[in-house]
Amino acid sequence: MEIDKNDEEPGTSDSHDEVSEDEKPGEHIYKVLGHDTFVNLKKIHVVPTWVKQGETFTSELNEESCAELDFVKGLHPLIAHRVKEHLKQWYPVQRAVLPHLISATNVCSIFPPRDLVISSPTGSGKTLCYVIPILNALRECTMMNCLFALIVAPVQNLVDQIEKEFKKYNVFNIHIVSLCGSHDLNAERQQLESASIAIATPGRLMEHIIDLDSPIDFTHLRYLVVDEADRMSHTARIEWLDDLEAVANYNHNCTTIDDLYNATFLQKILLSATLSLDVEDLHEWRLRYPRLFKAVKNDVVIENESNLNNVIIPSSLRIEYIICDSKFKPLATHERIESRESWKKILIFVNSKMASYRLALLLKVLSAGKYQVEELSSNLFGNRRQKVLARFRKGTTRVLISSDVLSRGIDVEDIDVVINYDKPLNERLFVHRVGRTARRGKKGKAVFLITAKEKKDFQTTLEKVAFTGKIKERNFEGVKDAETEELYGQALAKLKEALQTQKAVFLCSMKFKMIISDNFCFATLFLRKKL
Repeated sequence: MEIDKNDEEPGTSDSHDEVSEDEKPGEHIYKVLGHDTFVNLKKIHVVPTWVKQGETFTSELNEESCAELDFVKGLHPLIAHRVKEHLKQWYPVQRAVLPHLISATNVCSIFPPRDLVISSPTGSGKTLCYVIPILNALRECTMMNCLFALIVAPVQNLVDQIEKEFKKYNVFNIHIVSLCGSHDLNAERQQLESASIAIATPGRLMEHIIDLDSPIDFTHLRYLVVDEADRMSHTARIEWLDDLEAVANYNHNCTTIDDLYNATFLQKILLSATLSLDVEDLHEWRLRYPRLFKAVKNDVVIENESNLNNVIIPSSLRIEYIICDSKFKPLATHERIESRESWKKILIFVNSKMASYRLALLLKVLSAGKYQVEELSSNLFGNRRQKVLARFRKGTTRVLISSDVLSRGIDVEDIDVVINYDKPLNERLFVHRVGRTARRGKKGKAVFLITAKEKKDFQTTLEKVAFTGKIKERNFEGVKDAETEELYGQALAKLKEALQTQKAVFLCSMKFKMIISDNFCFATLFLRKKL
């Protein structure tokens, strides 16, 4: 091995390389672990340009924010006449969105239309923002055996509600069909042969897309409306949107003239009260040059871009929370209902089907026939659910207990109060629940039953949703007299008896299924031996 001439002999190092008396050996060589200091970096909130430049409108309903019916130009005379029969004025969201969509129905553009994102409070009139433009665009449509507009909603109740709105303004006798699990699939196939507008749940839509015998032609689809889009943001692309875009010949990126010529002019319209404006969530929809319409409080100019995701709660809503022990929540609910005869329609939300069943049974015993109580859960299908809703709308049923299947998009007029028996699981569910009341500028109240430990979390939720209305606190002390204590004890005893009966029925059904299964297996083995 060659030795560099510049290398020094061991023990002949210069004086400046020697370790000083104050310096410990190896201190300048080895890094000391655990002494690093970290600086907290500010999180970068990326906001797309189209979100920054979105059009805002006030969420408040008043004379200044609403518009006269003549404000929207370009409506067909028959539709304009029907609108005047049902409406007195345009709400703020309609005033902002309708001129843009209606004008697009009266011109023929060589370029695909811009997709729309509409974020507005529950009960603000978002449905008419697409119902009227779609019908106005179909006034002179001569296409046969093809679908012109598709509306996708997460639940069957919302599908039925949207269908009613379309039929209310359908002056051209356009064939409209609803697609959901409670209908017969073969009957839907026959209706789709001449349908121009379809309203569907995601599951039933996929059944028709993969159905080889389905008569639907998606190649001329002009509108794709996704109502309550926030509920489907994370699953739509996987479950149905990819397949729909494929059968509709939808091309998101047109890079050549041939692409532009072959591309369908499909326009996506997303609507929700709590739609996330985060880049990751919006990317799943593959929007084309989108345009945002966003409700803000008092029509203010948004200076902080992070505030764009804040949800809007009507200022006419009042909130009351009752602090009580968990074991007394049914009794506190009953006493609050009984003390307010002015509450004609009361909607109670719980977090599970079992909680709905238990509370309904307890309130029926405690009310002793003074008020009608019914429950609406996912156990009810088809006509049974519609009949329960119809009785509640008419006022025959005063108290309706529901799991969160009802909290999305269902429009029941004049609900006086919403009682949250179980606290909402998140802020967006909070908004959808309280949005059942205080609709279209009317006054409403939301009552929350919470324990003392949940008070801090509840106040944090109010801050996150930026609620600035009136808030009242109450305390429930418990059973006040012997008569109430006896009645509550009887109700709990009946609940226990009902649950035991239900458990016995369940066990019997399970044993019966096991016997049937064992007999089937025995019969199969016997036949195999014979063969």
